[in-house]
Amino acid sequence: MEPKLSSLLDSAEHGDRAASEQLFQTLYTELHRLAKRELWRNNAPASLSPTTVLHETFLDMSGREAVAFPDRARFMAYAARAMRGLVIDYARNRHAQKRGAQ
Repeated sequence: MEPKLSSLLDSAEHGDRAASEQLFQTLYTELHRLAKRELWRNNAPASLSPTTVLHETFLDMSGREAVAFPDRARFMAYAARAMRGLVIDYARNRHAQKRGAQ
């Protein structure tokens, strides 16, 4: 892992908001591609865009306490899992509304 990315992960892990945002910007393209893949895998509706999934994931991940990412692979795996959960929750809510749930 590149030294800059490693230090960003470490700083973000310790609650540094600026490092967290810089990490997000550094990995944006790769995370966007990951969001696209999760949408495709889960056959998500067109109303949910990869950008929306990516930004919602960032908000979800930045709001969590005590999340540790020792390396890039674990960070990406965690992001993928968070994205998958968001896509699945969106689909469940959408289907529930179709059935008349409130």
